[in-house]
Amino acid sequence: MSEFKVSIIIPVFNGEKYLSDALDSIVNQSIGVDNLEVIIVDDASTDGTCEIIDRYCDKYANFKAIKLEKNMGAAYGPRNVALGEATSDYIMFLDADDSFTQDACRVLYDEISSSGANIVFGRYFRVYDDFRLKSYSPYGDNLDIKNDMEFNPTFPGAVSFLWSKIFYKMFYGKQSEIRDRVFISDVRQNPEILKILPSIWTRIFKKSIVDKFPELITGEDLNFVLDAYDSGEIVFLNNEFITNYYMRFDTSDLSITKNINFNLVLDSLRAYKLAIIKCQKYGFKGYDKMVNPFLLNYLSLLKKGDFSKDEMKILLSEIKEVDDIYKNKGLLGFLIVKLIKFSSR
Repeated sequence: MSEFKVSIIIPVFNGEKYLSDALDSIVNQSIGVDNLEVIIVDDASTDGTCEIIDRYCDKYANFKAIKLEKNMGAAYGPRNVALGEATSDYIMFLDADDSFTQDACRVLYDEISSSGANIVFGRYFRVYDDFRLKSYSPYGDNLDIKNDMEFNPTFPGAVSFLWSKIFYKMFYGKQSEIRDRVFISDVRQNPEILKILPSIWTRIFKKSIVDKFPELITGEDLNFVLDAYDSGEIVFLNNEFITNYYMRFDTSDLSITKNINFNLVLDSLRAYKLAIIKCQKYGFKGYDKMVNPFLLNYLSLLKKGDFSKDEMKILLSEIKEVDDIYKNKGLLGFLIVKLIKFSSR
């Protein structure tokens, strides 16, 4: 039996600017830092990341550093390495440029250890320089802060208005009555949960039910969560905010998943295709409510990128494969896929 209540996994590459803030948020957890096993995997950083990791590991015996000699290219690699080293019965994740709220670990651990659930999760704040948004919930809440799906500050005025008044409701439908705690014994009977973004850094998982992350640059967390959902026994804490997810717009700070390049865009489609396959395999219904917003985001990436004719041919071939397997996409999904096809020509 592990001496720790929770193992926290942090992948990092060139994270010297924000890593200390992330680690401090763990040190200051109300559950007590000594109850946490912290596994930091450095993906062959070339800045001062290693020095920061060493400083915390020297100070805290329960902080463990794993330093990879060769960069693995995306977060799935370091996370999988750390999963093999974790000793606790429960796993949490944190990205190196985000932070936990002070009670995050205590709230999630108390719920999962007392309820016997396989997964427990809450919500997050999307933090900008001068304001913050709460993450979307299909169950509503009483917090007087706009949710991140309803309000998109990157849209220009007219588009933002249309999104909040029309398109947002088309994608997500009406919110259910407010519920503080939602117990889900089987996702097949409660597909509303699929509307919530995967956000693995808001969750605690029973280690025995998790699998490895797929080898994808992006969308690996979506597929990881879908695999875990198949185990059932999930608790969603609707009014608990677990993580501060910071929006970074300085290009020198952008992670690999925020830099638009061909491999990222191609992997996005492959990740969504794999997610559709998993939903069909597990018998999850209503997954179009999950997939369609991702495809709309993909369309945005496609329009922002600068790709060669050969690259566009590959992307077009990939979206055709998505179209072939995406049988239950509804009218909205049908229109989005058609638009992606047209934009890929």
